[in-house]
Order: sequence, then C-alpha cells, then structure tokens
Amino acid sequence: MRIVIMRIKVPRNRRKDFLDAARIFSGRCRVQPGCLSCRFYQELDNTDTAILIQEWDSRTNLNDHMRSNEFRIILSLMELSSETPEFKLSTVSKTEGLEAIETARAEAFGF
Repeated sequence: MRIVIMRIKVPRNRRKDFLDAARIFSGRCRVQPGCLSCRFYQELDNTDTAILIQEWDSRTNLNDHMRSNEFRIILSLMELSSETPEFKLSTVSKTEGLEAIETARAEAFGF
C-alpha cells in the first residue's frame, strides 16, 4: 500500500476556492483505479493548514493518478499554498486494526 500525505497552507482569502477544488478533486480521486481512500483534514492548531491523505493499492496506480488530468487540480491547490507544500509518500507493508491496541494493552497489563 502507498500512503500520500500532503500538507498545504491555505491563505484565508483563498479558503473557499480551495475547499471547492478539494471537493471536486476528492470525488474524482476516489473513483480512480487503485484508490483506497482520499480525504482532506484541517489541522487543529493551525486552521489555515489542510492535510490530504490518500491510500493507494500500488505505486503503478498512484503514478497513473499523478499523471492524470484530475491531479492537475491538486497541483493548482499546491500553488495556492502560502508556504512550500509538504509531500510525503510512504510504502506500508502491513496494516493492523484495533487488535493492535488489544495486543499492546494485554502485554502491558498481563492479560
């Protein structure tokens, strides 16, 4: 699995434009082959900062996405950023669910 994390600082006077474009991008992204999720979040301590998190089933599908016309929307959003956007791409080989919490707590408390 590939996880993309992008951090974009949005000037207050461009927030509406950003949100409109982010909604369009998210909807189009979610239907692309290999997209497992595409979500925007807002930082709690810095409300001018948006976080995009995408999950992809493969690097091939992610690369296709980054070459797509839809990705031009995200490039436009990056240009709106009042600071250099952050972009991180991670490769994940294993994902765990709630059982990870149960296991950790059981080890700590001797269950």
